[in-house]
Amino acid sequence: MNDRLNTKEEKGMKRSVRGLAMAVPLALVVALYAALSGGASASTPRAKSASAHVANGGCPYRFAVITHGDNGSFWSVVYKGARAAAADLGCKLTEVYGSQQQGQAQPDDNAENAQIQDAINQKVNGIVVSDHDPTLMNPTIADAVKHGIPVVLTNAGCDPTDIAQSHAITCVGQPEVNAGIAAGKRLKQLGKTNVLCVIHQSGQNLLDRCNGMAQGLGVGKKCKTGSAPKSGPACTEVVLSTPNAASNPQQAVGQVTAYLQAHPGINAVMALNNAIGAAIVATHPKQTIATFDVDTQVLQEVKQGKIAFVVDQQQFQQGYLPIVILDLYDKYHGNTVGGGGIVQTGPFLVDKSNIGKVKSAAAAGED
Repeated sequence: MNDRLNTKEEKGMKRSVRGLAMAVPLALVVALYAALSGGASASTPRAKSASAHVANGGCPYRFAVITHGDNGSFWSVVYKGARAAAADLGCKLTEVYGSQQQGQAQPDDNAENAQIQDAINQKVNGIVVSDHDPTLMNPTIADAVKHGIPVVLTNAGCDPTDIAQSHAITCVGQPEVNAGIAAGKRLKQLGKTNVLCVIHQSGQNLLDRCNGMAQGLGVGKKCKTGSAPKSGPACTEVVLSTPNAASNPQQAVGQVTAYLQAHPGINAVMALNNAIGAAIVATHPKQTIATFDVDTQVLQEVKQGKIAFVVDQQQFQQGYLPIVILDLYDKYHGNTVGGGGIVQTGPFLVDKSNIGKVKSAAAAGED
């Protein structure tokens, strides 16, 4: 699980497209922007672009947004992106949001799967869904498509096999392997090659994050478990025993602290998310820390040099772009984006040199 949306200014639109990776041809990105803006220039405010779109027929569609997340610091940005796109285009959302409620230890995949079925029964015009349990959800998602409801996966399910089996148009998200590779390469550049990769929910795609980090560090295709060596290069992963670690960072930090004390050769920690990263910084000020997921506190610690960098997967786009893609599909007779592959958001590594690019967006709850 990746633990780890409504602006009126043009800057929001620019951020919505800046992180698209080359997995999607540039022409398609331009088409997305042009379709949304009604052919307006890059200097046209988003509010005016939305008016032009509505004047040309608007968006009479209802879209369901269904995820395995809660409304915390990560997922609230995803939802804000979906609401912003719906407002810009004139669409309606069914407001069927996260299966994991505040305080729950784990996402409820059965509840999310039931929400997908509810959306099918409601005969919505499109579904945005995080494919958190492909074995359970892919048949239900495929059934939606069979009933003529287009589906875009977001955040989870960004795997060619899952996209094919679910018959979704595409998946908008950050492939964890790519994010891990980028982080590993940056740590290697910093001279930190004996790295602890902190994740939770073993069996989810966060394992890919650590394996990507091993590749970025140049230590093979897998990040190992167990005891870390006395010196690098090495990638060692630790799976937090706290089920919902983001909601209980102190307990998670206790486990990380015990591990670091037992393995003093580790010279860098790649934290699970912003909450864990900030907590580790507070307890290990001399350790090199990097983390995933942006918030204002983490950015302040990057500015102060307490955090080396943060991996921004730009989750606002994970809410925004699927709504645009579904609108294009419904309005323009099945036009698709992504070619059955992944529309990548991030990874964008934020450090002292570029913090200004995301600071205002994070403050606005758009990153």
